[in-house]
Amino acid sequence: MDNRFKRITNLKTYIVSGVLVLLGILLLIASETITFAEGYLWVKALISNLGSLFIASVSIALLWELFSKREFLDELLANTGLADEIRLSGITGISVIPLKGPDFSKIIRTGERLDIFVCYANTWRANYEEDLVFLAKKKNCRIRLIVPDPDNIQIMADLAKRFNAADADTMQSRIKQAITEYKALFNSAGNQTLDFSVWIHGETPVTSFYRFDHYAVITLYKHAKGRGSAPTIVAERGGSLYSYVEVEVDSMIKGIAPHDPLAVQIYP
Repeated sequence: MDNRFKRITNLKTYIVSGVLVLLGILLLIASETITFAEGYLWVKALISNLGSLFIASVSIALLWELFSKREFLDELLANTGLADEIRLSGITGISVIPLKGPDFSKIIRTGERLDIFVCYANTWRANYEEDLVFLAKKKNCRIRLIVPDPDNIQIMADLAKRFNAADADTMQSRIKQAITEYKALFNSAGNQTLDFSVWIHGETPVTSFYRFDHYAVITLYKHAKGRGSAPTIVAERGGSLYSYVEVEVDSMIKGIAPHDPLAVQIYP
């Protein structure tokens, strides 16, 4: 979770705490200023005790929420040897459900840059079509689609085995169809300032990933046949995992000296 979300959480805590403390103070004032009849002095005691309870409870809860809970979590992570690794990697979430784990809709809509490194990702595209069009309509938005070369028969044969497709021709058809549909999707935004490009590479992918302005989402491939769970990791910008994805994208688009770029632009 980045600092922006921490600030939002803290603000909500302050607001709720402030309201409850104010309510407690008002109850204490009411118990001292309102005159109660002889038979209703118990109401005065009840109001006074409720006011004191609100103030005391909020104080304890605030201390736990803002300090003790986080120190407890840090201590727990430190004892398991994970604290430094998680901080350095920038991991904010892990799931085995690629489409339901990360909040793709929110991440897509809050960015202006997107690099898509996939084989074809038809399901992902269909699930977040509205969000992707929303992104593509932003001024000076940049989107790059990077997919395996559909004319590389060896890669198509490898991917056919991985995705349990009938043959290399089936994989070739899926990837070419994906390229066509991504073009149609982003061009439908009608944004003249949109920088959308398609790249093909000659490597058999070992992961798929999506790089956004502030987050990267990495999905591992599995060996089991058919659809199913796959580990998915969300990492924020500034961590080592985000940097890893940046290097992967740069190796495709720009090349990393002394090596040439791994991908070739085919559109526009």
